[in-house]
Amino acid sequence: MRAFIDCDCEILQKTLELFLKDRAASAQDCDFIISDEPQSSAKPLFLIGEDGDLALPFSKNTLLSKLEDFQSELKRDFSECDAASVEVEICALFDEFKAKIIEILRRQNG
Repeated sequence: MRAFIDCDCEILQKTLELFLKDRAASAQDCDFIISDEPQSSAKPLFLIGEDGDLALPFSKNTLLSKLEDFQSELKRDFSECDAASVEVEICALFDEFKAKIIEILRRQNG
């Protein structure tokens, strides 16, 4: 789990940096972004605060538990997307195979 911490609140920023010092990463290398404000990003956003993924106040253990759950959910969603992608590829390959068989049968009977 690698997270980029981007909080407006300095106290929250420093607290998260202390709690997650071994999991901190740059914005480019992270798995997701942790913030106290909604923001647009290509990376998933873990939001801390009211109506977010984690409410204030929190303990280090609660934070780590919620982040692990968030990471697991991201992996599950990614796996489902991969499975759907594979299914689409298999269906396309099957359709191509079926078309070739029909073409061969038509030439044999034609």
